[in-house]
Amino acid sequence: MLSSNIQQIARVVKGKLNTTQNAEFIGICTDTRLEVNGSLFIALEGSNFDGHSFVNKAKNLGASAVLAHKKIDTNLPVIQVENTEKAYQEIASWYRQLFSPVVIAITGSNGKTSTKNMLNSILSLAAPTLSTQGNLNNHLGVPQTLCHLEEQHKFCIIEMGANHINEISLLCDIAKPHISIITNANNAHIGEFGSEEDLVKAKGEIFESLSKDGLALFNKSSPHKHIWEKMLGTKNHTLFGDDSNIYASEIKQFKSHINFNLNFGGGTKNIDLSMVGVHQVDNALAATACALEIGINPGLIKKGLQNSPSEKGRLELIELNNFKLLDDSYNANPHSMKAAIDTISRFSGEKILVLGSMAELGENSKKLHQEIGDYARQANIDLLFTIGEDAIHYKGEHFEDINSVFDTLNKNHKGSTILIKGSRMMKLNELVDIFLNTLNSP
Repeated sequence: MLSSNIQQIARVVKGKLNTTQNAEFIGICTDTRLEVNGSLFIALEGSNFDGHSFVNKAKNLGASAVLAHKKIDTNLPVIQVENTEKAYQEIASWYRQLFSPVVIAITGSNGKTSTKNMLNSILSLAAPTLSTQGNLNNHLGVPQTLCHLEEQHKFCIIEMGANHINEISLLCDIAKPHISIITNANNAHIGEFGSEEDLVKAKGEIFESLSKDGLALFNKSSPHKHIWEKMLGTKNHTLFGDDSNIYASEIKQFKSHINFNLNFGGGTKNIDLSMVGVHQVDNALAATACALEIGINPGLIKKGLQNSPSEKGRLELIELNNFKLLDDSYNANPHSMKAAIDTISRFSGEKILVLGSMAELGENSKKLHQEIGDYARQANIDLLFTIGEDAIHYKGEHFEDINSVFDTLNKNHKGSTILIKGSRMMKLNELVDIFLNTLNSP
């Protein structure tokens, strides 16, 4: 964890100090709801918040100093800069270069969090590893992760998300990865990028930013591989997936796990993933390809994959007395919708979809929602319930609120398996919570 003094940080960010004293701090805080005591409080400003309004609260909670870009009234040591967000990123970039872990960056429309978790599970068996926590994968989350680096860390796994061109380039400038992985690219957030080509190129920034000694990894089956090959900042790249040297065979989906043979360079390991959804196999291949390149023993790779738990809200199977829930409420886009529908279609008994709207699809939103509705009707699904303004275009049975959805399911559909999925703005995790708080586990 970053431990320094305000004189040093003022030099890093080219800021102005309001004092000549050399106050020490341990850690950085940007949110007074988290641990503040002894830290440098960075007053970030966004469209819906302004950290400058919380300086006094940070002081009362024990902050040692403040970094700000507005005039503030405090007797704490203050580093004044032009832009606190940019300064935060500069601090993280400087701090990252004080250490020498192998830095691995992961992006993709789907699967980046699962791949990160699998790779973290593998590498942590070999040496101390730092990785992105939760969804801290943006211009503020990446600096937060990097500021937790310590000398002991031999590996650092950074998840990178993006909604616009040049976002991943910025994150790579901060993290300076040695290895970059793209899991895939599809029409997630296409409304923000404007076109699929721009989206694909935005993901490719993670390869473009590599040094000539870096390593790029991507799926050989990707329809976009030729675009990414042209964007490589390195000559070194490794492929995984079908028709490559790192591939899966004999894939079997069971109720609560996936079994497959992991094949690599003439060797084979049988893997049991404690997850549902055969799309997780590609994520396991990406993690395996990276681990093999680093030199991790195949036995540790097998153990790490099998120890990797499912992520909350990402096709997490929850078994209750009268229902099986597939909680995929964390987020949604057309590609992940289809993967989730494929997964529930393999379950026995009555199968029900509760689908919320998908966000950030731009002018294609109506068409893409209609496509998912059609896809669901062609799958082995019994009922389609919808919620949200755009979700009307799925053409299912529409509900105005999650309580009505729960009441209908609880009264009329006991014993069913229910997939709950929608974009994060739909807050369908609250429907999952109603099930958990109302009904007992078996």
